[in-house]
Amino acid sequence: MSEPWVLYEDEHLLAVHKPAGVRSHTSDAHGQHGIYEWVASQRPEATLALLHRLDKGTSGVLVFGKTPLANRSLEEQLRTRTLKKTYQLLTRYDRTRPRSLTCDYRIRQKRKGEYRDREAVTDYALEEHTDALARYRATPHTGRTHQVRLHAVRLGFPLFGDVEYEGPAGARLFLHAERLTLAHPASGAKLKLHAPLPKSFRAVLEGGEPAAPAIAARAARESREVLFDPSQTSAYLWIDRHHDGFPDLRVERYGDVGRVLRYDEREAPLPQAWVEALMQEGDLRALVEQQRPRGGGAQGASVIAGELPEARFQVSELGLRYWVDLEASPTSSGLFLDQRETRRRLLGSDLAGLSVLNAFGHTGSLSVAAAKAGAETLTLDLSKRYLEWARENLALNGLDPQEHDFIYGDALDWLRRLANKKRKFDVVLLDPPSSSTSGKGRNKRRWIVERDLAELTERGARLLAKGGLLFVSTNLRRMAWPRFLEQLAAGLSAAGRTGKVTTQTVPLDYRTGAGDPPYLKAAWVRVT
Repeated sequence: MSEPWVLYEDEHLLAVHKPAGVRSHTSDAHGQHGIYEWVASQRPEATLALLHRLDKGTSGVLVFGKTPLANRSLEEQLRTRTLKKTYQLLTRYDRTRPRSLTCDYRIRQKRKGEYRDREAVTDYALEEHTDALARYRATPHTGRTHQVRLHAVRLGFPLFGDVEYEGPAGARLFLHAERLTLAHPASGAKLKLHAPLPKSFRAVLEGGEPAAPAIAARAARESREVLFDPSQTSAYLWIDRHHDGFPDLRVERYGDVGRVLRYDEREAPLPQAWVEALMQEGDLRALVEQQRPRGGGAQGASVIAGELPEARFQVSELGLRYWVDLEASPTSSGLFLDQRETRRRLLGSDLAGLSVLNAFGHTGSLSVAAAKAGAETLTLDLSKRYLEWARENLALNGLDPQEHDFIYGDALDWLRRLANKKRKFDVVLLDPPSSSTSGKGRNKRRWIVERDLAELTERGARLLAKGGLLFVSTNLRRMAWPRFLEQLAAGLSAAGRTGKVTTQTVPLDYRTGAGDPPYLKAAWVRVT
């Protein structure tokens, strides 16, 4: 399996290509992972140290130490300024501006509780230009926060897309950490690490408007594609609303088909420029639209560009195959893309000979990942159609459905019945809908996650074998982390269980920011 995000790796160092729009590391215990946490999940056997950082909007080379020797060496090279970095940036062209400039304006930063003006030096050299745009190489000789951006502003040429420092409009922050040169910690040999200039930069220099829909679509795609081996993963979130320049719009990519999810209340068609940008920059054969207004009332899919002879087809994720159906439901294609890291964890675990209960099985994607890792699975769902879909997904991956169990029925009721039968599972997966209704007449029951998550957690925890693993998740945006964790703790306590809790939220192809926290709350609990 190839890893496009890996630029260089040996026993001492790991250099990665950080995408734009992703933090270097998380700033919140329950927030979205940064590239550091994501890479650590890909290298669970390694002890990684992040000794320098890139701004969230900046793409390019980021290096991790893997050994104490590497960490000491990198720290020393950073301290003595022998580790060299070069950046590429786009700004407006001014023919009166010198081709080479240096800024040594001191930058005020907070250190040990006090603000101090600290030394900062950056060289800029013009590499190419058009009548309106210029590409500069920036070489910082110190490592202050936002140094390249602040010094560019000081010299009178803020970067395209640098909203924080009043730069001209752009689909992304047009700043890229292109090269990093260092002495190898073990051999001392010069090591040159390189992340190629993003295609979105070249598209702008060839005449594209920096904030145009086509540039936004290209920038969004390249920031996702660096995360995935294209032969292993063809399904991911391509566009995430205003974070990618398309307000009130998400676009899921399923191979060469785009699924547009609209969250506004308007009935007007998508702007033609948006449709053309998505079709062209996505190399799509079809674009399908679904309305999902915030107040409810989701609508079915309709083809708005290209041709889609069959709405049901196969996609890949992490080397596994799944059936999706873009007309099956207004709220689901059959594959919840925001649970990719859950499937990754299951797939990467040694589950040989272990039992896994997938209590809200849907189309069985979690069951497939667990079964591929060696587990015997029981998939439980209130839909016979989805259970059949789950069987098909197992078979699609060379797994015999006859070797796994399936139960049709209400999850809460069956969790109780399985407990009465003294059933135990090594892993219990609980990813319920935000609300649902089961039963009929006097037995009719309304499920609400905000009210009932503790009870669900309790019933799931009672089914765990000694040392078992519990996964609990909700995608209800209005349910805040404190409430989620409170219900989780209450359910564990009611079941007489304790354990280490590790939280999880949306994967890196999703975007979050100030005032827009991640909606997905999930937790893994290793019970003791």
